[in-house]
Amino acid sequence: MRKRIGDILIEMGFIDNDQLQMALMETKKTNAMLGEVLLRLGWVVEEDLQMAMAVQSGAEILDTENVAIDHGLMARIPIEFVNDNRIFPFAIEDGTLLAATNNPFDVIARDKLARLYGQPVKTLIAAKDWIAKAIEIYYKTAQTLDDEINAITYGQKTVVADEDRQIIKLSGLLVDKGYVLGASDIHIVPDTNLVRVYYRIDGVLHQKYLFAKNFQQAIVTRFKIMADMDISNPNIPHDGRIKYQSRVGEFDMRVSTFPTQFGETVVMRLLVYNKVVGDLNNLGFEADDLACFKRHIERPYGLMLTTGPTGSGKTTTLYSALMTINSPNINCMTVEDPIEYAIPTIRQTAVNPKAGLSFENALRSAMRQDPDVILVGEIRDKVTADLAMQAALTGHLVLSTLHTNDAASAINRLLDLGVNTSILASTLSIVLAQRLIRKLCPLCAERYAPDDDEKAVFERNGLAVPSEIARATGCESCLHSGYRGRDGIYEVIPVDRTIEKLIFSGAPHSEIKDAAIAAGTVMMFTQALRKVSRGLTSLEEVRRVIVDNA
Repeated sequence: MRKRIGDILIEMGFIDNDQLQMALMETKKTNAMLGEVLLRLGWVVEEDLQMAMAVQSGAEILDTENVAIDHGLMARIPIEFVNDNRIFPFAIEDGTLLAATNNPFDVIARDKLARLYGQPVKTLIAAKDWIAKAIEIYYKTAQTLDDEINAITYGQKTVVADEDRQIIKLSGLLVDKGYVLGASDIHIVPDTNLVRVYYRIDGVLHQKYLFAKNFQQAIVTRFKIMADMDISNPNIPHDGRIKYQSRVGEFDMRVSTFPTQFGETVVMRLLVYNKVVGDLNNLGFEADDLACFKRHIERPYGLMLTTGPTGSGKTTTLYSALMTINSPNINCMTVEDPIEYAIPTIRQTAVNPKAGLSFENALRSAMRQDPDVILVGEIRDKVTADLAMQAALTGHLVLSTLHTNDAASAINRLLDLGVNTSILASTLSIVLAQRLIRKLCPLCAERYAPDDDEKAVFERNGLAVPSEIARATGCESCLHSGYRGRDGIYEVIPVDRTIEKLIFSGAPHSEIKDAAIAAGTVMMFTQALRKVSRGLTSLEEVRRVIVDNA
């Protein structure tokens, strides 16, 4: 038989027997649930009840601080259902719909959701207040934002004082919309006779709104004031940061303005920590590569590099690696330009060349702070490269990035900078190249048999030809793009004795690449094709992002 929740709470030390008996008497008087009575009396807190319910039901507790919400689900699951059942669907994992509930024993609601969605459902335990807030933000707020924005931009002309309030409100609504859409960036772009508003979702820009030209200056000025920028000179670029607070949550935004022939363009990066920094297991690594990567970041010293273009997920990988190895017994420090996300217990520094704090100066100073691990935002020159290698050589683990197209090219890039080959060979531990590809929307992806050209792609890359692959079609849930969410593609080169010798001898890129493949490295395009075979993405998307070098 299943243990009673009161007995579990006693066993866990949250209440004693006298408290339980008094609470049970109160439940008989009021017909309230035992948990509600214990909460009202102040004898337990919500977390205590969640832990007891997890023991009783076997369900997991949802980490609501670091949960990533799949915004596309709101278009598929009606608000009436989530309101009536107080269950909040928030993600899809391996074909299973994940939903937050305060009552893991409500199998009726779970089964209803499974029939409605057409997929298996797994429920996780979350507080009532969190579920209510999530429904408010992702359903009610998301549905009303467009109406509120249109009421301002297409409404009747107001007096000047009201215009100021409306611009303040409109600016907030645009950011709120970006948040609930899961956008990484918001672009406000002036044109000849109008203003365009774009949201970058899963790496692709989507135009969402068109405003009359008379909104342009007021909106730009509002965001510049929020970011503490100089509004007196619109003819030069400006950079700033906003600590944003609203009904949808709290997060930072990095703001950049740029003068164009039609006026200033504003681009805002939404720095939502819990949507980016997470578990290494969820970044898209293949099992062997993940195990190899974890072994190298758990070493006490060495240089670890990630490579790829801007927006390829390098920051996510580095921060997630840092969080994996971070502990109270380790001094982790970063030198960044700028600091993307504030990470608790890690000492982070933003370079400031105008104030005399360059990567070089900051890194030299950081090494005098007795660090165990140092994250260097980017290696841009020989001095920074030499300092990073010196830190790795003297017993520190150093994580950094380079801009190269593949993993093997990172080694040659450092050699081109003029670094000492023997020091590089003895300090470099592992190199990753990476890209982000969009995942097919699970609600509308269409499976089909590959044609001859598509079959040849798999054959050239040494893979079995799948009987079926999938392509994007588009639905309301994925904004008619055919894709929802992104996954990482990784090319991992651990530096073994053979590659170490090639580095020492200054070998060309082709030799290093061939040696890595011989040792088991799988190239990015091939890794991506494996995900095509599994139906996670389309061949068209892979070709858009990664070059086939076979």
